[in-house]
Amino acid sequence: MEIDNYLLKAFLKNSTEENRKKYIPYLSQYLPQYGIVSDKQIAAFFAQIGHESGHLKYNKETASGTAYEGRKDLGNIYPGDGVKFKGRGLLQITGRSNYEKAAKALGIDCVNHPELLEQPEWAVKSACWWWANAGLNKIAG
Repeated sequence: MEIDNYLLKAFLKNSTEENRKKYIPYLSQYLPQYGIVSDKQIAAFFAQIGHESGHLKYNKETASGTAYEGRKDLGNIYPGDGVKFKGRGLLQITGRSNYEKAAKALGIDCVNHPELLEQPEWAVKSACWWWANAGLNKIAG
């Protein structure tokens, strides 16, 4: 399915055209690559990224990340990990261990350069990867 401005606006009514245009090429590329292809899967994915990103307004968590300090369940074992590995990407990948998994799966060094997940391509690809990896295509139908 080709994602276009009209379709994305239908799902993310509060998004700006400027923000939609940043993400459309990557959504068109990576949704099928990660098996997000049925109408239900696409609708559920867009609903979730709409919620997590404030309708494409944010690709980085607005909070400082200090609440994640020392969260061993997120792999934050070093001082500063909470801030360094706060939510990024359209689905807000959070925590050292999730950044390590994303780095391996995506082939980028987002552990040493977490800001990579703020770039439109990696914000989309990390979201699609996380979605598929979590088994959400099956749940969405």
